[in-house]
Amino acid sequence: MIRSFLAAVLLAALIIPNYAYAGRYTNAIAAAGGLQGRILWIDAEANLQNLDSPEKVAAIVDHCKKANINIIVLDVKLISGFVTYNSRIAPHVKFVNGKPYPQDFDVLKTMIDEGHKAGIAVYANINTFAEGVVRNNIQTGPAFDHPEWQSIKYQPERWLKAPDGSAYPVDGINVTPQPGRLNLYTDSKAVPATIPAGGMCVLIGSDGIVIMTDPGPCPCDLPTSKNFVLTASGPAAQWLRAYPAGTKLTLEARPSLVPMGKSPDEHNAVFVNPANCQVQAYELSIVREIIRGYCVDGIVFDRMRYAGIETDFSNLSRLLFEKWLGRQVEHFPQDIFTYDPTPGHEVIHGKLFGKWMEWRAGVIHDFVAEARKEVKAIKPEARVAAYVGSWYGSYYTVGVNWASPSHQPPYDWAGPGYKKTGFANLLDWLSTGCYSPYPTDADARAANNDWSVESAGAESNAVVEDDTWVYGGLYLLLYDGNKSGLERAIKAAAGATQGVMLFDLSYIIDAKLWDLLERSFTTPAQPPHTIPGLLDEVKKVKKVVEEGKAQVK
Repeated sequence: MIRSFLAAVLLAALIIPNYAYAGRYTNAIAAAGGLQGRILWIDAEANLQNLDSPEKVAAIVDHCKKANINIIVLDVKLISGFVTYNSRIAPHVKFVNGKPYPQDFDVLKTMIDEGHKAGIAVYANINTFAEGVVRNNIQTGPAFDHPEWQSIKYQPERWLKAPDGSAYPVDGINVTPQPGRLNLYTDSKAVPATIPAGGMCVLIGSDGIVIMTDPGPCPCDLPTSKNFVLTASGPAAQWLRAYPAGTKLTLEARPSLVPMGKSPDEHNAVFVNPANCQVQAYELSIVREIIRGYCVDGIVFDRMRYAGIETDFSNLSRLLFEKWLGRQVEHFPQDIFTYDPTPGHEVIHGKLFGKWMEWRAGVIHDFVAEARKEVKAIKPEARVAAYVGSWYGSYYTVGVNWASPSHQPPYDWAGPGYKKTGFANLLDWLSTGCYSPYPTDADARAANNDWSVESAGAESNAVVEDDTWVYGGLYLLLYDGNKSGLERAIKAAAGATQGVMLFDLSYIIDAKLWDLLERSFTTPAQPPHTIPGLLDEVKKVKKVVEEGKAQVK
């Protein structure tokens, strides 16, 4: 069977120009052989009440079987760091949305048993470097049991400085004005119509000169790209009144280092430091526990990354970076980057920005390599996969280079060593979130947009360069009330990559999408990553074809 597939892909590569660029050899062979990964993602937090009994799990698997889904990814480690399987290492989920979750029910074992009976592969997903949450001022998770693990965020602390040297802190950016505080507005839609009693509004130009002050409603000249508005009341207004129109006030961004427990991400998640050897040992112990204790078909790594460009700026990371660099960093964190004093602007690269990005990406690369080694040592047939965002051009901000190590990154700051941090070749498959409400490029152009499921999938293929199989991920909520659009998005993802990942089960249940999935996948299909040696053979064909084209040139 492999030989017939290879003959088809070789022919396609020779006669169809589109198949001759990076990432299309895998597409050609998948299309030629009718191979397709069809993944249902089950987010634990959104679905535990749908999965709290054997009967409910069996019903979900039955739906998957009828819809010809061939892979189920079950979230077993939440962003809180709590788990849904029987663990001796990590804390177990006790409540879901305020309701108790049955402690004697092993959802992972049940899902594996039911999935395998139906011929469906089951993977365990872990939210790798997320280890806590902050909700309603309640802190939970291993990140708070081990505060030394928490990522340290480098944030700008903005101050308004007067010519006489005095300064006042800016407490809020584009938010509802708080009594007694100084707030800054760069967004005209966020400027309040009224301010607290006794307050004032000030319009400041891009040169820092006070243009006008207003003791009442905010100025009618709202902020543009060249000016901004300040509101103040109480002590802040008293300080600001001392500087009339014509005064030059300087907005400063001073570095502030804060543990993530005090400044979680947009999902209230608290990330730990991926470079911390204790953190890595803990995460790998969870991987080993799952692989040894359960008949999973593989492990998927989600949130195997830094929280953002602002992390991790701990003393530990500085020391490890300096060791890697071979010299001390004179000004930390400013030699990495600084913040533009005006909010909303890109960070300003320091002289070590590129080296820092390379080092962080190397941390994640090395973790992937070690995790793969651990998994294969215990269960050689188990697969290792990852879930990432398809927006490769900006994904460096979270310290991840999911490309092929052969791929030349598009960054002007990237040195020759950065491409070596690519880890696509260490994965058995990769799902990239192709998050767009537009299925095709034509749909996106019609909406005056340049981002579609189709283009995201194509870019994913190009970046991976046939080093692993790629399955385009769909965020189903983007097609809420648009079932025809979702059907077209499924086709676009499956056509642009070698399969499709559906995120997530809860949306399928809420929107009653099982019938749609049965229409989309009318016949069974085998995921290409399950055919032993197929990817290696594809690479051989690619080499032959590319060398032949080079000789022709």
